[in-house]
Amino acid sequence: PNGSYEDVLDKPPDPNDIMDLIKNDISSSWYFVGRKLYIPMKYRDTLQRDISLTDTDKLERILNKWSQSGTMPVTWKTMLEALQSLKREDLIRKVIAYLEKPENYQRYISINNYSSHPIF
Repeated sequence: PNGSYEDVLDKPPDPNDIMDLIKNDISSSWYFVGRKLYIPMKYRDTLQRDISLTDTDKLERILNKWSQSGTMPVTWKTMLEALQSLKREDLIRKVIAYLEKPENYQRYISINNYSSHPIF
């Protein structure tokens, strides 16, 4: 039996999955997505000045930076909270519908929960 999408909210999302879900709707807001994910302003400003990159490229770099930097927990929940703070209920529904599909649920439920590795 399938559980609820809530069972996978603490799992680390594949940045490619997030890109596929949101890039067409929110690429122009990449800077704000980065801010909500606590990506440093210096990094965002450097991206902003790079005229060779499209907004979609910039969103992809923001998501990759987030998944590598651990500035915020790299989880579906964090992504949903970022979308919530941007008032994007449409994208929240899209992500939840994606996670509720049995094949996606099964793929994510088997992944270990996100854990940060603090450096002392």
